[in-house]
This record gives sequence, structure tokens and C-alpha cells, in this order.
Amino acid sequence: MSAISPRPGRHAAKIVIVFLLALPAVLSLERALNKPADLNLTQLPPKPRTLADWTAAPPKLTAWVDDHFGGRKLFIRLGTFVRFHLFNEFPTIQMAAGQHGRYFLAAHGTNVAQYQAITTVCGNGVANATTIPYLNKLFGAFHAAGLQPKLLVVPSAPAVYPEDVPMALVAECSSERTAVSTVLAAPELAAEASGNMFYPLKEMREIKKSATLFPNTWFHWTGAGLDQVARLSLTHFWQRPLDQGPPLRTRSSVAQSDVSHLFEGITLKSEIVEPDMEGSGIKACFGLDCFPEVAAARILQDVSRFDNPQAPARRLLIISDSFGVKIAPWYARYYRQVEHMATNRVDQLSPQQIADLKTFLYRDPAQTDILILYHDGGAMYDTLRLGTDSMLPAALPKQG
Repeated sequence: MSAISPRPGRHAAKIVIVFLLALPAVLSLERALNKPADLNLTQLPPKPRTLADWTAAPPKLTAWVDDHFGGRKLFIRLGTFVRFHLFNEFPTIQMAAGQHGRYFLAAHGTNVAQYQAITTVCGNGVANATTIPYLNKLFGAFHAAGLQPKLLVVPSAPAVYPEDVPMALVAECSSERTAVSTVLAAPELAAEASGNMFYPLKEMREIKKSATLFPNTWFHWTGAGLDQVARLSLTHFWQRPLDQGPPLRTRSSVAQSDVSHLFEGITLKSEIVEPDMEGSGIKACFGLDCFPEVAAARILQDVSRFDNPQAPARRLLIISDSFGVKIAPWYARYYRQVEHMATNRVDQLSPQQIADLKTFLYRDPAQTDILILYHDGGAMYDTLRLGTDSMLPAALPKQG
């Protein structure tokens, strides 16, 4: 017995290695047999029949194996977890670890330059050639319709927190010269456009010292600092008094980062502060069912509505990108009605739905203030143009 007892021990390591190597294959086979094909993954190529098929087969099989490797998602999550916690790295160029515990959306895609989403809103950013002509067109169209909109261009986190970006970008993002400031100073920009735009970069760099504007792990803004931005815009655009009603009550919560869908295996959270609408006596609605009067709202989805019986009898219309939903509630202190609609899905509307939407939005102009709100990356790089061009109002009929 003593002569053969070491044998199982000597082979145990081999058995474990073979088992571990075989496990992904078993998992792959089990998934292939019991789950429907995922069309987002590489499909198994057909059986080769010609010499050309046999020659092309190896890379196709490799791609299939890569996508169907057993436990693939688990290994991806594990690899992401290790890279992040050991080296403070993300598995995608879309995210970047900054300084002082802040993280940034670094790129809007995986096929763009490194730090594209940061450099375009900082000192080296240059607006698209279409930006100034469209701003002139936008304000010209609204004014011809007898409407007086205002455009709030929200500085992104890299410009507001330049001390927190990756070290190599600090000087560039600390500059007060950005794509927006260059556009505002351009002689080609019509006076009716520049005079109705507000880009509060200096002001938000000051506000951040006492209130949160962008949580450390978020791309979008949210926090008590949005109240101060709302008040700034009211005085800048409409000279509205700010002592209307008591301050909104607030509530704090810990929320998962709004960019968590870009990576698996890491959990990023931040504490956020938002208005307590119910505690402030305001009726609030978010989402598809907020505007039964107009069918387009169900398609746009990112819509919200607030009714404050204690506020002055005036309406605020907010047309925005995805930065609108978090600041819209803060305006409810100052308006009986706040109606917010984001344009991210406006391309899904039919011509009739757009016509009905415009009729609804631009009603009662005498009692309505119109705020167009886009972040700097959206305003300077065609998101504003693509989102609002089809929604421009028709000119008033010429008299006489």
C-alpha cells in the first residue's frame, strides 16, 4: 500500500488542471445546447465545403470560441475587477480614472481618440463648423415665431473640475478658453444668438467649492449645486426675483454611477442630493405618462413635469439633452408649471408627431419662458442641432 499511495497525490494536480481546462468547454456546450443563439455574438460558421472555406475557417472558429468561451462573462468581470482595484484602470477607453477619487467619461465611443470626451470640452476643443450657423438659425427661427428662448450651455465635469482630470490634462482643462468661449466670441455669431446664451464656467468653478455639481463617479450633473445654477440662469436671462417661496427640501441617497453600463465587474457609487418634491408640496412626474396631451412624449421617454401651486403663475419649458432631467426640478420653486422634454429620441418621431409636439410646446407664449439646455459637448458638436432642428417653430405670418 505504501508503494502506491503517493500515486493519487502525484496525479491530483494533473486532474485539477485538466478539469479547469475542460470546464469552459463543458459550459460552452451546455449553453449552446440549452440557450437560444445570441445574435450579438459571433455565430458558428457553416461546415467548410471548398478549399477557400477550409482556409477561412480557422479565424472564424477562433472568433466563435472567443465569444462563446465558457464562463466568458465571469472572466471579463473578474479581469475588470482586478485591473481596477490593482491598477485603477478601466477595460475601456470610454472611462478614465482622474485624481482625488474622481472618474471621467473619457470618450463617447471605442473608436475615437483617447480622452476625446475630455479634450473636446477643454482648452483644445474646436466646435464643429456647423455650430455657429445653426445657432444663428435656431435663434432666428424662434424670434421669427415671436418666441424668445434662452440657451444655457452647461460646462462638463472636466472643465469644472480641472484639478481632478488625469495629470497630463490639468493645464488644458484649467483654461477658460474652450470651444464654447471661442464660439461666443466669434464675429460670425449673430448678436441675437450670443446675447441669449449663458455659459457659466467661472460661476460653476466657484459653486463647486461649496456644493456638488458632479458626483465623483458620474458623467451627468446632479447635486445641491444645481439649485445655484438654476438661480443664476433666472437672474441672467429673465432678471427674476429669487425670493419666491421657501427653498425646496432635499434628500440624500447613494446612487450607482450613470456610466456603470460601460463596464462589468466594478461598482461605482456616489452620494447625491436631489429635491424632495413631495416634501416641498410639488407634484412631480418623470417618464412616459407625464404628458397624455401629446403622443410624442411617450417616444421621447426622457420627459418630466412639475406643478407647484405656491409658485407664480408662469410656465417654464425646458428643451434639453440628457442634462435637463436633473436640473428641471430645481426650477419648480419659481414656476407654477415646469415642463421638460429631452430630444435624444426626436429622430424617432413622425412628421405628424413633431407637428403636434411643436403645437403643444409653444402654446401660450405670453406666459411661457423657454430654456434650451445642453451640455458643452452637445451644444458644440451637433447634438443640439440634430435634436432641435426638426422642432424649430414656424415663422409668424407677415402682416400687411
